[in-house]
Amino acid sequence: MIAVVRGSTGEPVILLPGDPHQEVPEATLTDIIRAAAAVLSAAELRTVSRAITALATDQVDSCVAVGETVLTVYRLTVG
Repeated sequence: MIAVVRGSTGEPVILLPGDPHQEVPEATLTDIIRAAAAVLSAAELRTVSRAITALATDQVDSCVAVGETVLTVYRLTVG
C-alpha cells in the first residue's frame, strides 16, 4: 500500500510500506507520483517529484509497526 495524503497542517505526507532503510523500487516511485497527482496541487506534485528519488536516504519522520508490518512516513515541505 502506498498513500499520499495531507497531514494535520495540510503538508503532503507519503506513506510507504516496509523498512525505511531499504531501496525504494522504481515501480513504487511511479505509484507515488500517480497517487500524489490525485490529491496534491501542481506545486506540491513538483516537490514530490523532486523528493521521491531520495526517500530511502532522507530522514524518516516516523515509522509505525504492527506485528511484522512496518509503515514509513515522510512529511514534505513545499517551498
